Amino acid sequence: MNKFLLGVSIFLSLLLWTGISKQGLAQTSSGLTTQAAQMDSLAASQGQSKVVGKISSDFSYFLQKVDGPAVVSGLRNGQWTYSTPSSTPTGAPTTTTVPLPTGKTGYGNTYISLALAKHRLSQYGITQPTQSELQAALVGGQITKSDGTTVDLKGILTMRSEGMGFGQIAQQSGSKLGPIVSSMKKANQSIAVASSSSKGSGVVNAAGQSTGSSGSGVVSGSGKAHGNSGQGVSGKNSSGAGIVNASGKSMGNGNAYGYGKGIVTGSGQAGGASGGVTTAGGQGNSGQAKGHNK
Repeated sequence: MNKFLLGVSIFLSLLLWTGISKQGLAQTSSGLTTQAAQMDSLAASQGQSKVVGKISSDFSYFLQKVDGPAVVSGLRNGQWTYSTPSSTPTGAPTTTTVPLPTGKTGYGNTYISLALAKHRLSQYGITQPTQSELQAALVGGQITKSDGTTVDLKGILTMRSEGMGFGQIAQQSGSKLGPIVSSMKKANQSIAVASSSSKGSGVVNAAGQSTGSSGSGVVSGSGKAHGNSGQGVSGKNSSGAGIVNASGKSMGNGNAYGYGKGIVTGSGQAGGASGGVTTAGGQGNSGQAKGHNK
């Protein structure tokens, strides 16, 4: 192959590679936007405190030297306030308020900004930044590397305020959006699962469905709550903890007319309200109790 054909081949390969790279970046950016929107939606539907807690938890090591929840809430509200201890034992701490160039933003964008700041500082050997180092990474400022030299950072949020997308910021700092998308997806799933499981405190069956949200009724193999939903006198729901048979039907207070706790047959019929013994055929020696004897 002569030099001309070789040059053309390399040029076409570069064009193809560039096209694939741009397409992949666009897809990743789209995924990032989707996960950010879902996180904001979860904050609206499940409560902001849950989302703040999850973001703080995901960045707990990175934000160990600062107040994680305060940082997350500050980024969300467009104004980050923190206190610095006094250099003297009797001096009062100094309170610093940092207006953020992006103003108020969503929790999704807050998550992404922290992830990019974390990667940016790690390039200079900073894994647990101080307040000033985190401020430099987010808003802009100077940091000192381990070798004593200083570096001026422009700041993630400052670049965002100038119209740069997260994809462009990531490329400029050598970060990748793929891992951030995956982390946000896991965080959203965790928030959704926690919110769903907190709605009921009953027993959960093998299928993962919540059962028996009130009382202490026994749950059948099919996962239905029993024992507290049986019919008492005049068809009203009783509140006792009845015994349940293999088919999952509530017994004791469920089928008995009274409040007695008779022994139950294999067929699941109550054998009497006064503790009467039940025969193998399922018939109570004292019949069905209709009184309130115990």
